[in-house]
Parts: sequence; C-alpha cells; structure tokens
Amino acid sequence: MDPFADEWADDNDATGAATTPEPQQAAPARAKRRRSARKQPPRELVFPTVADFVEGYFAPTIRRNLHGSATWCPRWWAHPEALLRMTAVWRAWEHLRHDPALGISNWLLQHADPHLRVLMDGDNGPLAACSPEGHSRYAYEPLPLEPADPAMWLAPALSAPPKS
Repeated sequence: MDPFADEWADDNDATGAATTPEPQQAAPARAKRRRSARKQPPRELVFPTVADFVEGYFAPTIRRNLHGSATWCPRWWAHPEALLRMTAVWRAWEHLRHDPALGISNWLLQHADPHLRVLMDGDNGPLAACSPEGHSRYAYEPLPLEPADPAMWLAPALSAPPKS
C-alpha cells in the first residue's frame, strides 16, 4: 500500500464512495459496525515497524527548520524516550488512518504535534544534546528514583486486579 495514496479515504467500498446511512439509521448502523468491528481480525499495518514508518512516511512528510530552537537526531531510535514517542505516533497513525472524516486531523492535533513539540525541543527534549548532523549521548541523566514502601502498591488504584 502506498502511504501517500489517500490513506485517509473511506474504505467502505471499492470506489471509495462513502456509504453513510440515512440520519435516522445512522446510530443503529454505527452500533452494529462497532459490534462487528470487535469480532474482526486486526487490520494489516501499512508499516510493519516504527522504523519503517519514520523512514517511509514521517521523515519525508514532516518538515521543520532545524537551524533554530528545534532539533532532531538521525539516530532517534537510540534515545529511549524518542523511540517510545515515535512508536506512539506510528501506532496512532496506523489506527486513525481508517477514519476518513477526522483521522488525519486527530492524528496531527492529538498525537503528532504534541509529541513533536517534546521530541524536537532543543532545550529540554530527549534529543536536546543532538543535532541534525549527528548523535550525541543523552542530554540528561535518567530521572532520580527512591524505592517506595511495597505495601503502597497493594492499593487497588495502584495495582492490577488479581488474576482469577
């Protein structure tokens, strides 16, 4: 599948034409689609890995001035937080690309833009010690931690429910 070939188009029929029911039928039809969607196998991914997504779609699509306060690292995958954030951006894209109405907008506003602000922050972001010309070791040390009393994690709000 070509990731640039209208990935936000409606895939309800072969022509790409929307098959929206009449307004009085819309709510029951949506509920039926939700029920049947739960029974369907997961949709095939356009990009099998986050690296494929970054190289095949994200980097060619997202353009930023990297000579100001924004930065990037060509070895973004060597930074744990950057890898985590790019994985979240990729997975959101894979899910939201199926929404022909608001998918791209939601992806940009709720996922790509907030993560890009953090990733490319040249002062405090996970890539702050790097530049587009090359990788540098981590800009900051990991967050300091002190162990908590193990009994604290027994509270229902702070632990997973027991397996039955």
